[in-house]
Amino acid sequence: MFRSITLVSIVPAVLALAGCVATKSVDPLSPTVAGPIPGVDITPPGIMKPATGTRIAVDQQPLILTVLNAGTSGVRPLTYLFEVGADVSFANKLFTQEGVQPGATGQTSLRLPDALATGRTYFWHARAQDGANTGPFSSTAAFDVFTPTVIGPPGALSPVNNTLVDSAHPRFSFANAASSGTVSPIVYTLEVADNSTFANKLAIWTVGERAGGTTFLDSPQDLPPIKQLFWRVRAADQVTAGPWAATQVFQTPAPIVLPPPLPPDVPNGPTPGDALNLGSAGVYNSPPDIASWPATAKITRIDMSPGSGVNLEFTTKGSWPDYTPAGWDGPLQYTVWAVVNISGRWYTSGFIQMWRGRASTGAPILSDFARNWAYDARWGPMMGHQPFVGEQMGFFVSSGNARGEAGVTARRERSNVVIVSLPPGDSGSFPFSLPPVLLRSR
Repeated sequence: MFRSITLVSIVPAVLALAGCVATKSVDPLSPTVAGPIPGVDITPPGIMKPATGTRIAVDQQPLILTVLNAGTSGVRPLTYLFEVGADVSFANKLFTQEGVQPGATGQTSLRLPDALATGRTYFWHARAQDGANTGPFSSTAAFDVFTPTVIGPPGALSPVNNTLVDSAHPRFSFANAASSGTVSPIVYTLEVADNSTFANKLAIWTVGERAGGTTFLDSPQDLPPIKQLFWRVRAADQVTAGPWAATQVFQTPAPIVLPPPLPPDVPNGPTPGDALNLGSAGVYNSPPDIASWPATAKITRIDMSPGSGVNLEFTTKGSWPDYTPAGWDGPLQYTVWAVVNISGRWYTSGFIQMWRGRASTGAPILSDFARNWAYDARWGPMMGHQPFVGEQMGFFVSSGNARGEAGVTARRERSNVVIVSLPPGDSGSFPFSLPPVLLRSR
């Protein structure tokens, strides 16, 4: 009876112990299948993106890793393991994610939870596994995360605001473009066109960026005269091009009209009594041979006032005859010329037509020269020039009409040229009783 009791007591204990031991299923689809299962072959997934050599902008994150799905000869469903490392051997793993379900389109993707640091190279690979069998890793792909280059627009400095440039090959200047990221040497492209759409480009030039914050380019070619032109500029390095700066407008001057060679009987050089060598001055909108006209008159006085402008007294004021230009209904007697020094060179034109009874020009110099004297491109570099107090300016008169006249007027005579220092407030008087001192032009 003792043995029977003992056996009865032991059997339940054994059964209880057997219930605590985990057993693996032989069902290949069971989560607890014994593995690896013989004969099951899992292929490596294919790297799709980012592929080796890909550059990822730091602001285009978090990154998405994508593989071509692996294949398996088994019946168990696959999941994927993704790894990102700081080195090709994955000794320093930065990210690991397993259990990624396969995509239904033949590709599987995983978005990283966080952005990777910029300025570094990273490595990644993936493999498939079914819980019993594990496939090999894919090939390893390397990619870079970088801070993209950003290049801003340059800032146009000159010429701007439809200004008249003083040369047919002007200087273009602009503030250097701001940039960020890894930037290779900056080169600027400058375009000039005859319309704001730049459909007809007259010039395309390049120039390397200069130190100091400002870059300039002197036009390598003459631009067409008396034209409104448009220009723009942008910066670029070897990879990135920045936006165009705002389009600017400017005007080119009229061509410089040089006086014809003097006849053999006319001495070469300044006429006695002239305060400057009129032959060296550029002539605009008036007879270009004015320097060779005999100086039969002498300026005796110039009066300036803000209300009436400029009045010139000269020795032949009462004797020069009247002249009626074509299309006029009355005569005029003489023309008032001004001689302006711009950037070291003299320029001149017959600006104001005078008739008997007209006491003065009506338009003063300091306040009205740019508006009522040299107000458009006919006057070349003088257009828009606004004189300043103390500026040295020349004056003389010629007989008949010289405004817009390229040929000879009724009488080829003029006065001597005098120079005055422009007074404050356009108010001053200048008597001339002695021959003026010759000032040589540059």
